[in-house]
Amino acid sequence: MRVLVYIDDLSIKGGGERVAMYFLKALLRNGIDTYFLTLTEVNTFEEINAYYRKNPGKFFKGWTFSRLLYIIPKKTKIISIALDYIFLISTCLQLFLVNRKAKPDAYIVIVNTTCQNAPFILHGKPIISWGLTPFKKKWTLPLHNILLELGLRKGWLILVVGSKRQKQASDREYGIYAKVITVGYDDEWFKYCGGRKVRNKIVYIARISPEKRVELAIEAAKLLKEKYDDFKLIIVGYPQNRRYYRRLKKLIAEYDLSNNVKLLPEDSPTVIRENLLEAEVFWNFSEGYGGVVNYEALACGCIPVFSRNFKDQIGGHGYVVNSVEEAVEATVKILEMDDEEKRKQALECSRYARKFSRSIFEKKFVNLIRLVVGRS
Repeated sequence: MRVLVYIDDLSIKGGGERVAMYFLKALLRNGIDTYFLTLTEVNTFEEINAYYRKNPGKFFKGWTFSRLLYIIPKKTKIISIALDYIFLISTCLQLFLVNRKAKPDAYIVIVNTTCQNAPFILHGKPIISWGLTPFKKKWTLPLHNILLELGLRKGWLILVVGSKRQKQASDREYGIYAKVITVGYDDEWFKYCGGRKVRNKIVYIARISPEKRVELAIEAAKLLKEKYDDFKLIIVGYPQNRRYYRRLKKLIAEYDLSNNVKLLPEDSPTVIRENLLEAEVFWNFSEGYGGVVNYEALACGCIPVFSRNFKDQIGGHGYVVNSVEEAVEATVKILEMDDEEKRKQALECSRYARKFSRSIFEKKFVNLIRLVVGRS
């Protein structure tokens, strides 16, 4: 069996790229020949980089017209719509050539916009689309929406999302179509080790970009310092948006948080793992409906303080908050626990995370691929 994985960007180490890395591992471990189509150079997580170095012929770079969608800023709605249609035509044509070389039995599309699924629907192969966000009403793209509706009704397009809340949002937009398959964390790599915890350490892990709302972590740290000065907040993430990164640094200086907050512009799994193993508390206030990092944090025994959009990921453990103020109150409660209570909650979080381990994810994911290929 052969599959073609499409992901627009393989030049950074963000959430989508981590999903691609886990997908690649699952596919190769189950003997599925894997090809990639991307709009960028390949410089992401080492597992993908190593596969590229060994098999450069299995990676296809999008044509120049397709890459315009990624290169040109979408400053106006007209520009955005024009780029989406250019991408549709260019990618659809390129896929004729890619199909002749790779001969995939199915496509796996890792995106969060309708427009990037549309060209694949025209090629009559099953598509597993992971992470599709309900954008249909936001953009006026009649042709794309017709293709999307056609793919869903014919059963060519299978929407897969990572959480129940995302399924609810997608189902409201598209009908009852989405399946939930949580991307499993690497349970051999992320394990709770109680002796590694550093007292009052908080971690926020996210790509440094506005949609990850990292500034809320700094705002929370400012309020926390007024109530509880003895803490450290480590923000770990790839600085994708340099302007935003500089803004965060200025904010830390402006709030006099240099002794409490550290920006760590790193993206390696090792750095992420080490900080999660040491942290007592894990914050996540970003947009979206779920991420594998939340399960990695739970697996490492971090007590979560999450914004409400991640409610279904923590299974009653930790705290779900609606504001920065609530996040600070929850964090103070955790920091003021005695060591035994912290260990108890950390262990409970770690045990809960095992439900979302790599082996469980791989079984569901590979079974779905075989199912859709078998009935095509």
